[in-house]
Amino acid sequence: MNFLPGEILSEIVNQETLTNQDLTRLACVSHRLSEAVAARLYRSGELSYVGATDADRRKVEAFGKNGRHVRILSLNLHSNKAHNASVPTTIFPLLATFVNLHSVTLIDTASLSWSDFLHILAIIITSHQYLKILEIQRTITNLDAAHPSDTTDAITLLATHFYTGGKACKLDKFVLRLAKKEPPYLLPRTVLNNLIAILTHGTKSARSFTYTSDSSESPEAVMRDAEGMEIEVLQWNWDNLEELTLKLPAKWIGPHPGGFKPVVTNWKGYTFQKDLQNLKKLVVKARIEDLVASCSSRLKGDLGSMPKLQVLRISHAGGILDWDPRGKPSHPFLELAERIPTLEKIEQTDSYYLTHVIQSWDVVRTEDGEIKFKEGEQSPELDIVTFRDTHAY
Repeated sequence: MNFLPGEILSEIVNQETLTNQDLTRLACVSHRLSEAVAARLYRSGELSYVGATDADRRKVEAFGKNGRHVRILSLNLHSNKAHNASVPTTIFPLLATFVNLHSVTLIDTASLSWSDFLHILAIIITSHQYLKILEIQRTITNLDAAHPSDTTDAITLLATHFYTGGKACKLDKFVLRLAKKEPPYLLPRTVLNNLIAILTHGTKSARSFTYTSDSSESPEAVMRDAEGMEIEVLQWNWDNLEELTLKLPAKWIGPHPGGFKPVVTNWKGYTFQKDLQNLKKLVVKARIEDLVASCSSRLKGDLGSMPKLQVLRISHAGGILDWDPRGKPSHPFLELAERIPTLEKIEQTDSYYLTHVIQSWDVVRTEDGEIKFKEGEQSPELDIVTFRDTHAY
């Protein structure tokens, strides 16, 4: 086996029927095969811990030896309280070896300080200019919001990088999943400001943007730093956004003179609300009664920020509606078509499989301004822009 051509070894290693256990056993046969197998095993780049222990160092060294083969990296971040080593300092040489990274998933359950977390984000977007997919998961704490200016290391890195002619990655797909598990159950705008300031260099190019949260964003219109100076409220912005996926809390319990009451989420004021004018396809996942009610209130204003919207795909999770709008002047589809002058198609999808189209209606506008509907062709493989309202859950 020591003398098998590299092409044959590569063919063996890349067989889909081989398991990692098979490859590990084969690796014992030949040093050359061992190298090829190692490339296969490390290709997923699954790394669960970066710290300062000997075991962590061995893991980093193992990945470093095969770093050029890693294209997909899933990184769980943890701080080690028993060691004083900086996690960004520890992780930087490791990331530097992954020269061919295509996708990174970054998971942190708030064990890292906010400053270190932002520093790592800056490292990723500046050290991998060919990175195309970035997913971030973070549990936000009140301590994060208490230190909104903890961006010094990250901002310094970005400034130095760009000053020396460096470039940031140009992402095609960006996913941001945020959670807050302690009261007040609102995402602080200072935290979102920090994220936007660091990440916008890489996310502005994204064609697909996913934003999920179990908490609403706090409604501060004005923010101030420790010296009382006003801070600019930032929003995500894009050059070529095509797909928008939102999963937001439908309700949160807010203070009220009589105690607490549920408050309906209005995503009009969220940081992602800017630059939606190029969106042409939208999927709404909501209860039918909520969707119809929203048509004349909340949803109307939100759809108004999408002047090029052509396809509306509805996936309901409860309620019964007569889906045939023909000859029914009070049908909600007619109201939607009237409020959205560019609308060309309304589709209903299965409530579980958003790409399974059950019914499709073409919007026909006559010369005298009358709106009619005719059955359209179902397009189950339609590329979609997604808005998921957790009324559906």
